Amino acid sequence: MSRRSKPARAAVLASALMVGAAFVLTPWSAGRASEASSTTERKQAEKQQKKKDKEFNRDIEYRRMIGPKVLALGPYSISLFVRGQPLEARLRVAVQMTTEQARVQLEAQKMAVNGIVYPLAVRLFEQGRPTTDQIRAFKDDTREQLLQRYPDMIDEVFIESMI
Repeated sequence: MSRRSKPARAAVLASALMVGAAFVLTPWSAGRASEASSTTERKQAEKQQKKKDKEFNRDIEYRRMIGPKVLALGPYSISLFVRGQPLEARLRVAVQMTTEQARVQLEAQKMAVNGIVYPLAVRLFEQGRPTTDQIRAFKDDTREQLLQRYPDMIDEVFIESMI
């Protein structure tokens, strides 16, 4: 019986060593994998936070540059076919208010303001690239329609950028 038990013991011992080795090595390699994945997750989170910080700082600088009474609208992306040719345009509009409180009120109703300005922006590009007279007419029309909806709140309308 002792002879049979030695090979059996050896087999049990060998299988125990293999299982033990697998048990010991698996957490180490899994730990390395989880550490690598947590490092990449952390780097992704840092990257996202840097993007948010950059956007936040850009917004603060922008507010300081244009002033506290200016409401920025857009950018409006306009895609049209003019005389059979595609036209892509981007337009940003800035509306100067009479008071900072008026800007805060219109900021809350920005979708309604966009509903007034966007159709006028599309009409601006219906004939192709606008001329100086068409741009002046756009600014006047926009100011007039905004004053009809929001009397005593609008001071001036500016085109911030046109691409």
